[in-house]
Amino acid sequence: MNTSCFSLPNVDRIGLVDDISRLLVEAQINIVSMEVEPNTLYLEFETLPEDKEACIIERLKNIPCIVDVNAIQLMPHQQANEQLRAILASVSDGIMAIDDKKRITQYNPAAEKIVRLPYCQVIGHLLTEVFSQELPLMDSLINGITYDNREIILEKMGSHYLTSGRPIKDGLGRIIGAVAILKDIHDVRKLVDSFTGSYQQVFHQIIYQTKAMQRVVKTIQSIASGDSTVMIRGETGTGKELVARAIHAASIRSNEKFVPLNCAAIPEHLLESELFGYERGAFTGADKGGKIGLFEFAKGGTLFLDEISEMPLKLQAKILRVLQDGKMRKIGSAEEIQVNVRILAATNRDLEKMVAEGLFREDLYYRLNVIPLFIPPLRERREDIPLLVQEFSQRFSVRLHKTISTISETAMSKLIQYPWPGNIRELENVIERAVNLISSSTILTKHIYFDYEYAPKQIQSHVGSNKSSITEVADQAEYEVLKEGLRHYHTSRALGKALGLSHTSVLRKMKKYGLDFFTVE
Repeated sequence: MNTSCFSLPNVDRIGLVDDISRLLVEAQINIVSMEVEPNTLYLEFETLPEDKEACIIERLKNIPCIVDVNAIQLMPHQQANEQLRAILASVSDGIMAIDDKKRITQYNPAAEKIVRLPYCQVIGHLLTEVFSQELPLMDSLINGITYDNREIILEKMGSHYLTSGRPIKDGLGRIIGAVAILKDIHDVRKLVDSFTGSYQQVFHQIIYQTKAMQRVVKTIQSIASGDSTVMIRGETGTGKELVARAIHAASIRSNEKFVPLNCAAIPEHLLESELFGYERGAFTGADKGGKIGLFEFAKGGTLFLDEISEMPLKLQAKILRVLQDGKMRKIGSAEEIQVNVRILAATNRDLEKMVAEGLFREDLYYRLNVIPLFIPPLRERREDIPLLVQEFSQRFSVRLHKTISTISETAMSKLIQYPWPGNIRELENVIERAVNLISSSTILTKHIYFDYEYAPKQIQSHVGSNKSSITEVADQAEYEVLKEGLRHYHTSRALGKALGLSHTSVLRKMKKYGLDFFTVE
């Protein structure tokens, strides 16, 4: 049906609307819509023949207090709707609104893309009909709750987003609807990365010049493109998580999630639900909507299991099944879920000894130890200390609003001689402490305070020096033998057999010298 729209400027009086309605009824003209504003009235009626329309306009002008009659393109509510539609179509965030009857009244193109349901299947339908699971938007409508950045995963649609919601209230404060803003989880991660540069800059955060670290970085670059599990070995504070992030950043999964979990930081009874999730009502105190586990959450990405040695034996069996079959079950569920993640693990403990003592499953050890990667402690890469000191001092200078330009030779010598039991993490603490204490532009010896009591070694006697030299010569010879053997043998068992050693002894010695099967040329 074609319609014509008009604005009628007027001087307000009682009965004006009634006079206009009577005129149109007498002329047998159907009023499609009418809107009233102070001193302006808007009319929409069926389009008439040109001569009849001109006659009606003249009769309207003759009604007392009507100032003029002007043709317009749209009624005010139509114009507002068009503007709203254009705004909703232009924003990158999804917008979904419901009325007081729980019917979906707004659903923009971005929401279509995020939720992965077409407009025609959503608009005008009850929220509870379209979405089988309970959404927090209902809380906003029923209880007036405001919420921010709730994570929603719609498994059937393959949709994963963050949502914030607000109730819609009228002038009297009554709730007449609710609206939600949806942000696709991939867009959220891209936004975070654009500010932090966490993936793009991760390789630049590995600061080194020693050959030991050159071998580590070369190994990362060699293994990153694959999908095999990696066991990252190293003392506390050597930067195992940074190495794991570097592997992820250089992999084909780099655009997906990197999910770290410290197995030692979570109580044993919570660790299983954290990894595998649970179904609704799986146990007393469980969230009524169930919980997604990290294996599902990291879908397509990388799951980093730090301090894997602290994982309980019972849970080790479940991890082993995931690695073997690529499937898992939530707590309280009989349904198997396909798992698509790359597993990186790390530990600072002697896993071989733990296996021998029955504290760690041997079958899981071999599943995780497909690619062993040893991170040398800071005391074995002292040449990197000046570079790390420079990086940390610049970083903390900016953060603490100080101007640090140099470090004295004696202060640097003190740092280089220290054994660094806490490794890079301890060095970072020491430099932050020094920058806090400094009042000039130079870090001096008096600004260097270690985390542990430390007395520099006294100058050794001639005999002691000879012993040290003999040890160094023996270590160098052992290193060369191992390095040569790694050129010909590509497993610890084969190399151990050739050298008359157990495979665990070979692994310990490789760790000692920072050697592995992937970097020896």
